[in-house]
Amino acid sequence: MLILICLLINLTSCICHKNQHIRIFEIVWNKVNDTYYDPAFGGLDWKSIHDRYLPKVKAVENDQDFYLLVNRMLWELNVSHANLISPGNLARSEPLVCAEGSPGFDIRLLDGEAVITSVKSGSPSWEAGLRPGYVIQAVDEIPVEQIVQEAESLMRPPYNCRGCTGIFTKAVLSRIYGRAGTEVLIKYSEDRGEEIDTSLIQIKRSGRALGPKGMLYLAVDFESKLLENGIGYMRLNTFQQPLAPQISGAIKSMGNVNGIIFDLRGNAGGEIEEMPDLFLNDTSLLFLRKSRNEETKMFFSPAEEIYEGPLVLLIDQLCGSACELFAACLQAAGRAVVIGEQSPGAVMESDMKVFLNGSILMYPVAQLATPDGTVLEGNGVVPDIEVELDREMLLKGSDSQIEAAISYLENKTQK
Repeated sequence: MLILICLLINLTSCICHKNQHIRIFEIVWNKVNDTYYDPAFGGLDWKSIHDRYLPKVKAVENDQDFYLLVNRMLWELNVSHANLISPGNLARSEPLVCAEGSPGFDIRLLDGEAVITSVKSGSPSWEAGLRPGYVIQAVDEIPVEQIVQEAESLMRPPYNCRGCTGIFTKAVLSRIYGRAGTEVLIKYSEDRGEEIDTSLIQIKRSGRALGPKGMLYLAVDFESKLLENGIGYMRLNTFQQPLAPQISGAIKSMGNVNGIIFDLRGNAGGEIEEMPDLFLNDTSLLFLRKSRNEETKMFFSPAEEIYEGPLVLLIDQLCGSACELFAACLQAAGRAVVIGEQSPGAVMESDMKVFLNGSILMYPVAQLATPDGTVLEGNGVVPDIEVELDREMLLKGSDSQIEAAISYLENKTQK
């Protein structure tokens, strides 16, 4: 009798689980069907895609396969910002913005190696002896090569080499970053090639909890300083409207500078409202927005206090969304010089839906373009001066992209 009851409970649980999968699948499909910016879906038969995936959803056995299956359907749209994130995994998808804790260092993939590009002074990583230019070999005993290989199954638009590099880098970072207070085991090789194991504690990053019951964490890394040569430097990992006054205050505190370097490398986006206003001296057409029902010209007006001096924006292959839009708009307006590496082109306006089980759907609702009609999705921002990071320079304590920005501003000042 007890065995029969257990079987009935398991069967009921299985049926409920499958019903939940089907319900979420239908909501996802309908959201895209009702809001996608292109009613023709770029030539895709969205209805037939529904009919093709529904039997697979009904047959799926576990949550992991379900979420991967729904995402494969979304990625057939061939645009970014189409993603169903399983409960509690937002930090895995966007570790640079949504991870609560960090051991205090950042990485980029250079020639296939996970190279440390910066280490925060005073952080657990700094105290343990990690330095820029060192190479991460494994995280929690998982080789970096294995982490990258596993990430290949999660490839999503934009389908270009820059997008791939971004996904692989975030896959490694998602293992390094985590919950504040937890430990992460790092194996790395230093400048002489000697391999070292060290255990680091995740320290809580500045930011705030958002969403129902604080289920989302938004980490805000903002740095501002004046370099010795009279050049201002700012770094920001996300664009959020409340940060505009903070940026304005930082610019004002720098005084009369010879130029400003705005470091956007690794900035995943957010909202650019009020950000361009800080650098424009007249009302400007910044970008074009195309939704299902209308095409809109988006104008921005100058703020009460603006910075009118030389401006350099640093970008790389981990930039995305509003960050790319911001850089492209100021570049097109002739307001900023862009230095670094071409961004991937993950530039769609999107909305978000949070399900009762904690999963999050991001779905695209508008296509964005520069004033001349250049679509940014899939193309990204091409720097005015292309410069790659150099490991040998990092080992010597120098960042090649920042050095290129300084050199540009010094030459401009001399002229």
